[in-house]
Order: sequence, then structure tokens, then C-alpha cells
Amino acid sequence: MEKQLLAAFLTACSIMLSACTLEEVDSALQTAEKVLTAIEKEKQDESEKNKDNELSGKKSDSLLKTNGTTAPFPAELVRPVDGDTAVFAFDANGDGVPEQFSARFLLIDTPETRHPQLGKQPLGDEAKKRTAALLQNSEITLEFDVGQRLDKYQRILVYVYADGKSVQETLLEEGLARVAYVYPPNTRYLSEFEEKQSVAKNKEIGIWSMEGYVTDRGFQPNKEGNN
Repeated sequence: MEKQLLAAFLTACSIMLSACTLEEVDSALQTAEKVLTAIEKEKQDESEKNKDNELSGKKSDSLLKTNGTTAPFPAELVRPVDGDTAVFAFDANGDGVPEQFSARFLLIDTPETRHPQLGKQPLGDEAKKRTAALLQNSEITLEFDVGQRLDKYQRILVYVYADGKSVQETLLEEGLARVAYVYPPNTRYLSEFEEKQSVAKNKEIGIWSMEGYVTDRGFQPNKEGNN
């Protein structure tokens, strides 16, 4: 991707040098500025992704015990990642030393914002901003279910609460998420989540306002009428 952007940048420079009018020079300069901004944004996204991958590799003996307590526990927001993922810090070992963990929100899926294959999907940015707004400056608690605590990317699987209110339920009710990735026995709040999803679906808001966008296999942004 970066090579393509650089090629576009060089093309813009070539046009600028051979331009015969001020309008063409101005247009070339604007193109070059956009290309440089896109390159910088891509590098920033890649840097954040690498940080998340490093955090996902962290494991704690107490954290991995599936028969451990499932009571909610306090955590601090390090940074939101997208609509259904964030980085939190909490005392996983009970030694008073907080560790940072990349976390995946249980039982929901929001549109992508920077997927390597899917790219940016409709309402992905909106879901990310909403999650960030809910978590920032809030008292955060996390909760494990009774089953596995890590996904295949080694992210912790948790229910997330901001000031005592479920972030998952809010996203579902506002049409910014769908119920997904249902793997028993991690289904404690499945019924409640499905009820919240039905509210948004009946109102045809958010992801449910675009015909054919929500499927059992994820979001289909290339469907006619929802681009």
C-alpha cells in the first residue's frame, strides 16, 4: 500500500514539474499533500497495530484460569482500538502492579476500521468513536465469562462496563454492533444482547438501515445500496 502511495506521490511531482498553468501546479501540490498525509496515517495505524499485537502476547497464570472468579473487576482504559476492541490496564496477578492487555468485547462484532483485507467498512468509524466516548472519563469494570478467556489472537475476552452500564448493550441498541462470535459456555448475557439487537433491528437504525449489510458471516459493504 505504501509503495502505491509513493508512486502516486512521484506522479504528482512529475505533473507539478511539467505543469503549464498555476491551476495544475496547485492541483499537483494538493495531491502530494494528500498522499503524504495518507502515508503518515498508514504508518501510525501500523505502529498501533504492532503495539496491540505485543500486548496480545501477554499472559498471566491467574488470568488463564477458566475456573477462576468471574466477578467484575476495575480496569483503566489505555486506549480504544475500534468498536469492539480496546486496551485496558488492571492488576491481573493481585500483586498491585497493573498490566496492559488487548481486549475483545464478548458476543459482539462492529464494522471494521482498518482490516487488512476488508479495509474500512460503513459505520466502522462511528462505532469506534462511540466506544471511545463511552469509555473515556468513565469508571470501567471488566468481567470474564466461565469459558475461555483468550481468543485466537491472545486477546482477553470480556464484558465491558462504563459507569456500570454495559458497553456491548449500548452498541447493540444503537445499531453499531451485531451479536456474533457466540461460543458456549461464554454466553452469559446472550439473551440480553439479542434483545438489545432486536431494538435496533426493529427501528432499522445503524447497521440495520442498510439492506443486506449484516449477514451471519459479518458485514458485506459491497452490497448494492450500502456503500
